[in-house]
Amino acid sequence: MQVLVFGSTGQVARELARAEWEAGTALTFLDRKAADLSLPHTLGPLVESHRPDIVIAAAAYTAVDQAEDDEATATLVNADAPAAIATAAAALSIPVVHLSTDYVFDGGKNGCYAETDAVAPINAYGRSKLAGEIAVRKANPRHLILRTSWIYSAHGANFLRTMLRLAATREAVSVVADQHGCPTSARDLAQAIAEACPRLLAADAPWGTHHLAGASSTTWHGFAEAIFAGLAARGQRRPRNDAIATSDYPTRARRPLNSRLCSERFADMVGLRLPGFETAMPPVLSEVLGAASPAETDKELQ
Repeated sequence: MQVLVFGSTGQVARELARAEWEAGTALTFLDRKAADLSLPHTLGPLVESHRPDIVIAAAAYTAVDQAEDDEATATLVNADAPAAIATAAAALSIPVVHLSTDYVFDGGKNGCYAETDAVAPINAYGRSKLAGEIAVRKANPRHLILRTSWIYSAHGANFLRTMLRLAATREAVSVVADQHGCPTSARDLAQAIAEACPRLLAADAPWGTHHLAGASSTTWHGFAEAIFAGLAARGQRRPRNDAIATSDYPTRARRPLNSRLCSERFADMVGLRLPGFETAMPPVLSEVLGAASPAETDKELQ
């Protein structure tokens, strides 16, 4: 199986490179120099030249606040680029895996979101990702769109690494306690994609849009508590964790108060469930603490 991955340094792309794939699988990763998503017209020829069995669109514009002032670029990268990739793949009868987000919802539902719930993004990033979903569906019927949420890993910019950086320099932190979501390990997400890909070459491929996030939900404050408890368990100092409201921490882009995703459809169709953060986060924490500091690793990616 030949797999072409758009992206190489992002959280999911890096974990795709470390995942356990079916024997005989060959992966090709296209970084920003090889595949500039801000130039969608250049992406189709890349698919045509590589002619893989499966294409994974793992790169995206993820600067949520910045997108409020540059929605055109966010849409170019998150919608026009996936459309070009999916169109080229469809012309060659190649299935495409596209990553999307909980931010396509407005966060007003009481309970977890199902795939059939109405979408209504409340920020530019969410609108750009929804446009990408629509474009991929239209361009290629052989698509697997995976909505996920609150991704964290041992590398890149994410909440876990931010909390560790703050814990190293502050006696107390203030974390939002009224936004709910499902923290998702990039490692687990990537492994699920690796195990699902062979199914996409079968007659009963699970085409369509699926939610794929960690099994348990919490708030940002609750997730921070788990991270700091992990520090304490490893004999390290933990800061005080003060709960605040979203209104106490204004951001350029509005965030959904509820980002909980129900992943049962994917579990039923593919037979895969991601673990909750209670079991998935500790090994990621250990990896970060055993490597360079979060700040040092971030510098490596710049």
